[in-house]
Amino acid sequence: MFKNPLALFLLTLLFIGCSKNESNESPEIPEEEILSDAKEIISFKVSLDSEVYTAIIRNDSIFYTFPSTADLTGLAPVITYSEKAGIEPASEEVVDFTDPVKYTVTAEDDSKKEYMAVLDKYDSENEIKWVSFDVSGSYSSGIYNQNPADIDTLYYTFTYADITDLQAQMEVSEGATLEPDPAGISDYSSPVKYTVTGVDGTSNEIFVLAKNWPLKALKIDGFVDSEFADVPLGGDITFEVNELTPYRDSIQVRLFSELESFDLEVKGINEETKEITATLPEDYTNNRFALEVSIASDNTDESDGFRLLKGKSNFTRVVTPYNDGNPIPVEKAIWPGHYLDLYVYIKDDAVDDHQFFLLKDGIYYELIKKDDYNVSITSGVRVEMPELPDVLPAEGTDYKLVIRNADGEELFDLTNSEGNKIEVVFAKEPVVNSLSVDTVRKDGTFKILGENLFNGPVIGYTNSSFLRTRSNVLLNDGMNNYYYVYSEEVDANGNLIVDLSTRSYMPTGTYNVAYSSNYTVYPLEYIGYSITLTQLPSEHPTLEVAESKLYSDSNGLTPKQMLLTFNGNIENYNVKRIVTGKNEAVLVENYLTYPTTVLTGSLSNEDYDLTVNDRDGYVVVEDNGIEYKIYFTMQLED
Repeated sequence: MFKNPLALFLLTLLFIGCSKNESNESPEIPEEEILSDAKEIISFKVSLDSEVYTAIIRNDSIFYTFPSTADLTGLAPVITYSEKAGIEPASEEVVDFTDPVKYTVTAEDDSKKEYMAVLDKYDSENEIKWVSFDVSGSYSSGIYNQNPADIDTLYYTFTYADITDLQAQMEVSEGATLEPDPAGISDYSSPVKYTVTGVDGTSNEIFVLAKNWPLKALKIDGFVDSEFADVPLGGDITFEVNELTPYRDSIQVRLFSELESFDLEVKGINEETKEITATLPEDYTNNRFALEVSIASDNTDESDGFRLLKGKSNFTRVVTPYNDGNPIPVEKAIWPGHYLDLYVYIKDDAVDDHQFFLLKDGIYYELIKKDDYNVSITSGVRVEMPELPDVLPAEGTDYKLVIRNADGEELFDLTNSEGNKIEVVFAKEPVVNSLSVDTVRKDGTFKILGENLFNGPVIGYTNSSFLRTRSNVLLNDGMNNYYYVYSEEVDANGNLIVDLSTRSYMPTGTYNVAYSSNYTVYPLEYIGYSITLTQLPSEHPTLEVAESKLYSDSNGLTPKQMLLTFNGNIENYNVKRIVTGKNEAVLVENYLTYPTTVLTGSLSNEDYDLTVNDRDGYVVVEDNGIEYKIYFTMQLED
């Protein structure tokens, strides 16, 4: 007997559940029959003239190519296909395969797959079997390829044969015919088209083409600049190449420079040493030359450059002295004193035998030879523009350069490194007429009016011996204080523009003006005019310093102190600092403010000395968070 009621209850539930499962069990249902969907052709074999041929099956295609004599009109292929499937047409059924035939395979589940059987046959043979050329001293090999028209081409390659005069014998496929007859053909430098017709009437077009063996890419051995320096006019030069043909007529040699070109006569070739001998022209203009050599129409090379200096003298350009690595084009040749470097082609040791002139209106002006040097390809001759003649010719770009030696003279345009004509100008003495104004703000601009006040541009630092980069303007206050201002700008009328803002420091006052142009031959001289420099305006829109004083060190009440009086009440402004003295070196932050004035404490001896010698300054005032400079110039009070 169970003493635990809970256990008894659980046991009862378990029994009831098991009884219920047994009573609700479902009866088994038979599975449905599954039909095959296989429908593949596994093999396709054809018997023909006691031979069995197995066709190729790929995806849904069946194909095979039979001999050209095969009869495709009544074949009965033996076909193996998927089990439980059917096929139409049936295996071993006689079929005409003149055109493609469609086979349909039906699976057990009635699904279908179609195959296309394509049976074909080869054309009868219509090929050129071999070609033989009667060429003594040469041999050939032939390869098939295709030309751009998609026609078979039989290439034959020879060793230096005359491919315009060949005799060929050919053999074609058995039973085939050949047109035209090779006996009537001799030039195979262009493709010759032959037609081969097979026994079944099909024809095949074949090109036959002859070429000589490909030559190695031509290379001329490197030359130095003096390679043929000692060869006279009309003399022979010999040079080596890496490849030659034995036919002199096919070898061409051209001598050329930027000015001239000559087709040279080939005097001889040496196949063993691979050397070519050619003849120089009877006359040429000295220059940097090179050789262009061709040993075949498509096999050409150019040599390194070299100088030929036995012909006419030659000038190429004017360059900047000492600046040829990064040249500045010479725009003007300034007469007198300007150094010019002439790049010329004359023999290096013959410079002393040459004279150099400027030619204008039939008059020769000899240039002064200063130096000569070799620059690898050309010779350099440094010349100086001559002294001014008594009668000056007109300035301009129509001057000619003349190179003269015992054999005569050559004329050239005077051009720079960019090929532009150089303007010849004269270093004329400057003339000052007046100043544009007599008063100017210390950061302002004024003009010196006159003629010949600045010339340029300056080319190369060696010109500094006679031509500076800028004109000099000196301002002297008469108390041993002077300031230089430099100018390299003129207006459209040639007046020199003097910009005072280019100086970082200069006090107000009246100055005597001295001037010199950028030509060193004309010294710095006072021009008899003075200029007064005034202070800068206040930066504040309304507030100004109406009066400013510096009390001397001998003043009994306020020695070495500054007093600034404003044009209005400053109680609502914040006076931040006072700056004065030469180069703004004195900073004053010790001062008392009053409704309209500011009084500083006594300056140190050092600050006083700096301030008494330059009494320009400014006070910094803050107004609504913005700082303004208010400029002043102090009066010295004893």
